[in-house]
Amino acid sequence: MPTRQDTASATWMEHRILDHVKQALRVTLDWRVPDVSVSRKLSSVQFTANSFRRHFERVMSIEEEGGYMSVVGEMKPYLHERIDRLAGNHEHFRDRMRLLLPKIDSVTEWEEARFHELCEELRALLDDVDEHDAKEIALLQEALLFDVGGEG
Repeated sequence: MPTRQDTASATWMEHRILDHVKQALRVTLDWRVPDVSVSRKLSSVQFTANSFRRHFERVMSIEEEGGYMSVVGEMKPYLHERIDRLAGNHEHFRDRMRLLLPKIDSVTEWEEARFHELCEELRALLDDVDEHDAKEIALLQEALLFDVGGEG
């Protein structure tokens, strides 16, 4: 039976992997290529975006299936509303990816303007995920590092 420590450690490791994938996707999106190489950038963005989706889904699943947020809820029940709000963002992210990734997978190198628009949508998604992660980290810090007193 996994302990809370095991769950927290696994979740932390998955978040680190996701951060690497997000960084790789940003590097790919920022890649300045000559016109003749648009097809290479397109295939790289498609590959990296799908890798991001898989890893992000994995992290969300871990969090939803008894990840560290359940520990926060047990320790600090007054934080449940904020935890639920963050968990609700997961479905919003899934919906955005369900709409965006098929468009990225189906765009061709001849649709360069559309491809650039989709890259901007992907950047916006990454920025929103970063904001979501920052809120989760702040919540964790508040829950785990805040001293409720009682000594003395």
